[in-house]
Amino acid sequence: MKEDAGQRPAEQSGYLQALESLQKLRSFEGEPARFWPQYVHHLVIAAGAASGLIAVREERPQPHWKPLALSPASLKTGGVSEAMLAGAEEHLQDCLREGAARWEQAGNQLAAMRLQTGAAQEVCLAVFLLETGDSCPQKEVLRRLSLASDIPAGYQLLRVAAESRTRVEQFAGVLDLMVLLNAEKNLLPAAMRLCNELCSRHRCERVSLGWLEGGYVRLQAISHTDQFDRKTEAVQLLEAAMEEALDQNAEIVWPQDDGGGTVRRDHRNFARGQDVAHLCSLPLRVDDQAVGVCTCERAARPFAETELRLLRLSCDQAARRLSDLKRNDRWLGARLAAEAREALGRLLGFEHTWLKLLVLLAAAGLGFLFLGRVPYRVKAPVALRTDDVAYVTAPFDGHLEQVRFRVGDAVKQGEELLSLDRTSLLLREAELIAEQDRYLGELEKARAYAATADMRITQAMYDQAFARHELVRYQLAQAAVRSPLSGVVIEGDLAERIGTPVQQGDLLFKLARIERLYAEVEVKEADVQELAEGMAGRISLASRPQESWPIRVLRVEPAAVAREKGNAFVVRCLLEGSPQAWWRPGMTGMARLEAGRRRPVWVLTHRTVDFLRLRLW
Repeated sequence: MKEDAGQRPAEQSGYLQALESLQKLRSFEGEPARFWPQYVHHLVIAAGAASGLIAVREERPQPHWKPLALSPASLKTGGVSEAMLAGAEEHLQDCLREGAARWEQAGNQLAAMRLQTGAAQEVCLAVFLLETGDSCPQKEVLRRLSLASDIPAGYQLLRVAAESRTRVEQFAGVLDLMVLLNAEKNLLPAAMRLCNELCSRHRCERVSLGWLEGGYVRLQAISHTDQFDRKTEAVQLLEAAMEEALDQNAEIVWPQDDGGGTVRRDHRNFARGQDVAHLCSLPLRVDDQAVGVCTCERAARPFAETELRLLRLSCDQAARRLSDLKRNDRWLGARLAAEAREALGRLLGFEHTWLKLLVLLAAAGLGFLFLGRVPYRVKAPVALRTDDVAYVTAPFDGHLEQVRFRVGDAVKQGEELLSLDRTSLLLREAELIAEQDRYLGELEKARAYAATADMRITQAMYDQAFARHELVRYQLAQAAVRSPLSGVVIEGDLAERIGTPVQQGDLLFKLARIERLYAEVEVKEADVQELAEGMAGRISLASRPQESWPIRVLRVEPAAVAREKGNAFVVRCLLEGSPQAWWRPGMTGMARLEAGRRRPVWVLTHRTVDFLRLRLW
């Protein structure tokens, strides 16, 4: 080779050996975990690089490079891979266009090559850190790398072909197994045949089959064992391990760390108790329901994924045949009961499910309508009333000076509600005092002159002024209007009328007691015959519709009252329990009075029936 003439003999010899090794990799049929490290190792030698990395670009969940292999293997993939891939993104387009690229980064020479994997959308790169002072020309390095870029695509094709051949062989083996199982007429011989065949084909020490009976897994057969004692500890541990797989309806492999997805405590106990190195349990499913479990034991090597896939396929194909044999391998009465249950299941099964469900719901609904009993409640509007009401009026003509309470405030007996302006009264009082003093002076003067007639006239005028003075004093005492009882202000919002005149007798406040509130229900004329004294019920007020309070009927007024929507009867009800602090007379809501239990059909149709009877009698 003319281009390699300048190379050292040892380097050229290593390059030739790397080419031979890469040529052998074209027919490699091992696992990818072994292929990629060998491939990158020989590429590093062929390119004369210090280290190399193979990474694939993943787009989800975020675009990033995932390392597949690193050479030398002693290097850690953390910082080395990040440093080598730091410039790969910048030169990715060159690799996609030309197949290879070479650049300098932080004083180091790096080269990258896009690998052909057989998938057009997959981006896989081989990145190399070249030796410092490398005598190999740049074009020569890229040419060497490009010669081996198609090896991964060939490896993928060989793996696909090998997997296809393996699957064909597996399918053929499963078909052979099913031929043997179909030849058996009873469950026990078929179970023994299945266990023996799986044991020999997969080189297991023992294969066992358990079946679901009465909610528990019962051991049916053990490979190469005609009889076994169900009471032994080994059988009980084995059945417990089978139940563990059946309850989870999942394959369980011991020992194998699957990330904590399944519970394997009973498998661990069985493996340690019976000194089993490798153990796997596979559920047998019929219509996606686990009906049995097949447990395989092996000491030589663990179960590979291909073996588990073949075991899974064998169990899936054998489950239906074994289930049929289990159902038929019983005495006549048990078979008839099972057939009756299946017939009933078909009647109520998944075929025409919605139609059957509709018929069942309709039948249940009709039965409930005509035979059931539901509480019947008379609904009517309700209002809170009280008979303890006090009216506070203006004691004399005057002007509002101060208002201390508004509507809704609670007051106590004797507490000042408002005050009237006393200025005019005080002036009038001063005037009357002066007038009395004047009359007293005239009376003394008439007494001194012994003018009896003048004395009597002056005395009468003094008494008249004194009476007017007493009236003014009384009005001054009434200027502070006080509450006659303890209750709540339900009328009289005078806070905005301060300074305005009022006349004697004008209504200022309306007070009511809340301790003796009662509920006044207006029941329609059509429902009054359903009511009786002592009937229980509940009310809910518009201010707090989420709460309700119990009531009891005290009296139904004998006369109807006219309303816009027809006549109604007033029903007086007792509020049971202590009154709420926020209750006020006049609050409205809805009441429900318990009128007993009725058939649902009567509840739904009695108004229509009554209307027709009234019109068509």
